[in-house]
Amino acid sequence: MERTDADHVLAAVGGDPEAFGRLAQRLAPPLIGYVTGLLGDRDDAEEVAQDALLAAWRDLHRLRNPAQVGNWIFRIARNLAFKRRRRPRPATLQPATLPEDVPAAPCGDAESRHDRDLALLAAIARLREPFREVIMRKHFSGASAEQVAVQLGIAPGTVRSRLARAYAALRRMLADQEDGCRR
Repeated sequence: MERTDADHVLAAVGGDPEAFGRLAQRLAPPLIGYVTGLLGDRDDAEEVAQDALLAAWRDLHRLRNPAQVGNWIFRIARNLAFKRRRRPRPATLQPATLPEDVPAAPCGDAESRHDRDLALLAAIARLREPFREVIMRKHFSGASAEQVAVQLGIAPGTVRSRLARAYAALRRMLADQEDGCRR
């Protein structure tokens, strides 16, 4: 029989150090995906996810409901990601300093999947917070609308409504970007 997240928490609190490792190994991929969506950078997301898991390990004994460990760790990661976004970032290369052979922003049918993914991530980053949050939790961590509702403490209908509005906004943003490429 497979152990639940709550079983892993109880075992870890009871002294089994490998139990939390198994839990962290299961949660890490969706956690990294979620934080990547929040930050737009995979390396930063991996650091934040690792910091969140470390913080959870350190404070695991304080968790009141072991069955909610996944939601708890995602909230820790979300808070750490927002804190990282507020931190001043080091200077980045300005377009004028890039080599001449670096192509401009991709347009047209020849653009790669990677370029389309980057455009989508940039559009998601421009969404207002409640819409960005439901998109990130649903698509980057693999949660269902009902799970997102539980995680955020809102009604499932509210999640579905926010998702619909977010999808509509993303379609508009990406269509505007595509129209700009055609000019």
